[in-house]
Amino acid sequence: MRMLKRNRALLPAIGAATLLATLLGAPAHAAPAGNGPGSSGNGGGAMTFNQPKHQAHSNAAPMQCRELTVDGGFETPKLGKGDDYMQFDVDDVPGWRTDDPDGKIEIWGGNMGVAPRFGKQFAEINATGSYNSIYQDIKTKPNTKIYWSFWIRARDSSDSKDVDATSIHFSKTPKNDTSINGVNGQFAYSNSSDDVKWKRLYGWYKTGPNQTSTRVTLTADESASTDEGYGNLVDGLTITEAPNCM
Repeated sequence: MRMLKRNRALLPAIGAATLLATLLGAPAHAAPAGNGPGSSGNGGGAMTFNQPKHQAHSNAAPMQCRELTVDGGFETPKLGKGDDYMQFDVDDVPGWRTDDPDGKIEIWGGNMGVAPRFGKQFAEINATGSYNSIYQDIKTKPNTKIYWSFWIRARDSSDSKDVDATSIHFSKTPKNDTSINGVNGQFAYSNSSDDVKWKRLYGWYKTGPNQTSTRVTLTADESASTDEGYGNLVDGLTITEAPNCM
């Protein structure tokens, strides 16, 4: 079954990247799609991801590339034949949860004018609401750096170029699930993207003492459309303990 959404009005476009908070973390960076990871700089001890792997770890044994996320590319559940997109109940999407008002996570295929950055599917953060988040808890080691990367893109909702702003947030998983952003807010980074191409965001985050579970949250900070259920496409979230795995 094909599903179409109506056209929606625009909010003013969001401009340059905005660093929200860095209480315990490391520099985050943005790179345009098609040009690799880009130049990241070494501030705060972060490793540049555009270094060749043999240079990045020339004197150390290679680390195993173990993915910490579940379904970071939104390949499950699979869309049915003829479906351009589908709003799934959160319980049907492995690993992920949401604060969407209807408890939905929206997954797209490649027939809505946007090709997935990886695989055959990706997600739209705003399923039925606005300024929504999707999040998951990952197992982590205390006092350990983890390296993250994901891709963002605005949804085309007008005849002009649209811009959405999306953020990633890391924190300790809360007890009793009291906050989508976890507890002791530690690291958040927001950046904007247009509706022309995918844009990569990446960086690293260091866990705190006794932090064996970390909540990772992706949030629709601003959307070009003012109507609910539009905006903030994401794909390819990957988190590992080794920078050469990115």
